[in-house]
Amino acid sequence: MSKKRSRVYPEKPLIGVGAAVFKDDSALLIKRGNPPLYGTWSLPGGRVKPFESLKDAAVREVKEECGIDIDVLDLIKLFEYIERGPDGRVKYHYIVFDFNAVYTEGTLKQSSDALEARWVHIDELCRYGLTDAVVDVIKKGAHFNRT
Repeated sequence: MSKKRSRVYPEKPLIGVGAAVFKDDSALLIKRGNPPLYGTWSLPGGRVKPFESLKDAAVREVKEECGIDIDVLDLIKLFEYIERGPDGRVKYHYIVFDFNAVYTEGTLKQSSDALEARWVHIDELCRYGLTDAVVDVIKKGAHFNRT
């Protein structure tokens, strides 16, 4: 029997994926439905399951959170998220692989861990309170898709 790894105060860093998904001149954003960063706008994504490839995890997470299919292209950035609790111990520790991806089919709808999901024009990103790291990933992905 395997021991389930806790997301909060984990014994080891957890591996996650994110996807900067593009459709025309828009990027896919989700409003997070779970901590860390509950209620903030971000990229769709989540934890990698045992023996699942990173790209397969990104495809699965986008489908679960947003109901759409994507093609995962290249890795944009490796990102580490560490948040400490009030006692100074590490409360969350994720190593996240953020990928560039493009929409292929399906109707966008939030589900699973997303409170909302929407396509946002690249010029409107500043209205969503995104972290600098998320904006950087989206801009790099948009640049790759235009060249």
